[in-house]
Amino acid sequence: MLHHTHQRRLLATVATAAALAATAPAALAMPSDGGGLVKPGPAPEHVKVVRVQVDQGLDWSDAGIGAAGMLAIVLIGYGGAHALITVPRRERAAAHS
Repeated sequence: MLHHTHQRRLLATVATAAALAATAPAALAMPSDGGGLVKPGPAPEHVKVVRVQVDQGLDWSDAGIGAAGMLAIVLIGYGGAHALITVPRRERAAAHS
């Protein structure tokens, strides 16, 4: 059975690893189409251009998702740091005696 300090260190390590894995860049993904080789297909005969007016305002749903993700990363990091730094009272009292 693990001691309390070892459990806290393990929890901090797992929390840090989870935070790092959640923020890993998607650019490391490899395409599954055979190494990225694209074979040219037949050229389209008729192309229709569609113009759409895009609103340039702030998208609050994207901002909320980004804020929630950042809050989760900060809380996971804080929890991991707190688990590494905090010493239980019983062990602190025994260390000072």
